[in-house]
Formats: sequence, C-alpha cells, structure tokens
Amino acid sequence: MRGIPWAASARSIRRWPARSALAASSALVIHQVAERTPDGALGHPNVMADYAYYRETFGDPAGLLESENNPETLVKKRKAEGRELPRLFMACGTEDFLLEQNRAFSRLLKDAGVPVTYVEDAGVHDWAFWNRMIEPAVRWALRI
Repeated sequence: MRGIPWAASARSIRRWPARSALAASSALVIHQVAERTPDGALGHPNVMADYAYYRETFGDPAGLLESENNPETLVKKRKAEGRELPRLFMACGTEDFLLEQNRAFSRLLKDAGVPVTYVEDAGVHDWAFWNRMIEPAVRWALRI
C-alpha cells in the first residue's frame, strides 16, 4: 500500500518537515475509490484506474475513508494528537470532477486552523491545469 502515509514517511520529509514539499494531484479521489467494488461498479463516472490499482495504492476501499490514506482523516488525527500541520497550497480546476471535494477539504483545513492557500482557476483534472499551477505553487512555497 503506497498512499499518503507512505509518501510522508520519506526520509527527508521526516527529518526536515518544514523544508519539505509534497504534491498530491488526486488525493481526494478517495471518496470515489471508497465506493468502488471488485466488479468495477462505481458511483462516479470519472475514474482514472481499475479496482486492483486503487486497492494496491490505498488498501481495502471499504475502510479507506477512516484510514490515514484519507487526507481528511489524517488532518483530524494529527490535530487530535496536538501535532502541528504544515501550511498547504491547494489548486483545483473549476471543471475538475473533484472540485467539491477540494472545496470541502479546504474548509476542513481552515476550520482546523491549518494555514492553507486555496486557488481555483479554469481547468479540468489534467496536466495542462497542474502545469499552470506549478509557478504559483513555487512562488507560494518560497514565501517563508
């Protein structure tokens, strides 16, 4: 299983969390993944991979929403433990199928006191949009 905890366990992120950056282009797809069944049924048409891929990446979809592979659960757990969370930059296209999930996650972060910069701009869930967001994200990251 390679979800968010795997990425956050990377040596440099553990040693220097304040100097680390992590890009997660589709982390909030877990809401659709959690609905997926082995026969391929899914309540959402915009799926990027099959059941086997999602199971390998996130673990059993049945327990996904309560796991640390769900960014929302991870934020709530870290806050409950009294751990400080890093400032975050989020960007989502206004035509992205994950727009509502991104808006909700941004609100959850703000309500939890996590410093978040959230940007919406025209675009869908693709590299054209993400590439446009690289410069604003880097400029944001360089403001210490």
